[in-house]
Amino acid sequence: MRTVFALPFLVPLLLATSPGKATDLHQFWEQTCGDCHPHAGAFAQRFLTVKDGKLQGRHHTDDLIVFLQHHHLPQNLVRPMYEMLLAQASTGPRFKERCGRCHESAADLARESLVVRDGVLHGRESGRPVAEFLPRHAKLGLTPEDVTFFTDLLTRVEREVHSGG
Repeated sequence: MRTVFALPFLVPLLLATSPGKATDLHQFWEQTCGDCHPHAGAFAQRFLTVKDGKLQGRHHTDDLIVFLQHHHLPQNLVRPMYEMLLAQASTGPRFKERCGRCHESAADLARESLVVRDGVLHGRESGRPVAEFLPRHAKLGLTPEDVTFFTDLLTRVEREVHSGG
């Protein structure tokens, strides 16, 4: 009886993580991990560290991949989720600080407004490359280094929301 009751709740998760289907890692985190953990970026920056290029948790310092394999993640999402958390733990909250006044999150922006075409991040509606658009965007006064940083960050996040890693 429990199996029949749980089936409607499991179907969306199973479909979202089936092989060959893109998974929005940020949405997966919010729906699956968010009950116990804060937003993935805030979680990574607060509770995870990067040592010698490897992601470490406070209690799981040896091999966080092994921990993730046994912590409510489908196997096909372990590596992409690890890579997402590694990137977030390695990156300060610059998007929130500089862009948060107008954009709720980088994931929302990427999900709704960005697309990668031929390896280049573009605005979905304008079709313009983001790297060309950012220098004049919202009078932020972005330096060339800022443009590179935000273009790289948004390209990574676009990949995380549209192709699962």
